[in-house]
Amino acid sequence: MRVVADLIPVFPLTHVLVPGMPLPLHVFEDRYRQLLVDVQGDAGGGAFGIVALRRGSEANTAGTVVTDPDIADVGTLAEILEVESYEDGASDLLTVGSRRFHIRELVVDGAPYLRAHVDWLEERDGDLRPAHVVITRRLCSDLEQLILELTGREREDPLPRDANLLSYYVAGQVPLTPRDRQSLLAEPTAADRLRRAIGLLRREIRLLESTRSIAVAPSVLRLFVNLN
Repeated sequence: MRVVADLIPVFPLTHVLVPGMPLPLHVFEDRYRQLLVDVQGDAGGGAFGIVALRRGSEANTAGTVVTDPDIADVGTLAEILEVESYEDGASDLLTVGSRRFHIRELVVDGAPYLRAHVDWLEERDGDLRPAHVVITRRLCSDLEQLILELTGREREDPLPRDANLLSYYVAGQVPLTPRDRQSLLAEPTAADRLRRAIGLLRREIRLLESTRSIAVAPSVLRLFVNLN
């Protein structure tokens, strides 16, 4: 029997959310205000999906939902931790990434925002070897030492030793492009993510050693992500 997929509201953003990582959001559009009301209701669960927008927008110039937006197939559930509401109806949210999901089908009617039937993805180790964790941790330390030399910014928290947490640490904390973050998020197992992470870390170390500069996307530096 085919398992029925869960129906959840989704936010397409240029940002890639990974499990365990915080995401502050500023909600000001009417449709997203309605979404916030819906997910904070008794049946809403206080969460919604974040999916990466590859290009274009999830809404047209009239503010209506695009029927076929160019978004990633794999996203992350954002659980609401804090809400600060303002007199003009806008809100600031603090959310954190939790479960990954795969979009089975988009739903563009019945609500002013996008919804999707999703399948929840399991967190499996896969063909995991001790060397995956050892090499990834060493490369993370090497990269962070280079960043410290260039910026004076030092890591505050210890590197995770758990393979799954470590793979998401690389996806969420290392200054990667959204495409690279999405590629890590979509990998099916921790072993697959760490293998890809090792290649990305080696590339970033070579770039830093050759350029002695850090290119950080504006979306990484913004405190709030505007939902346009």
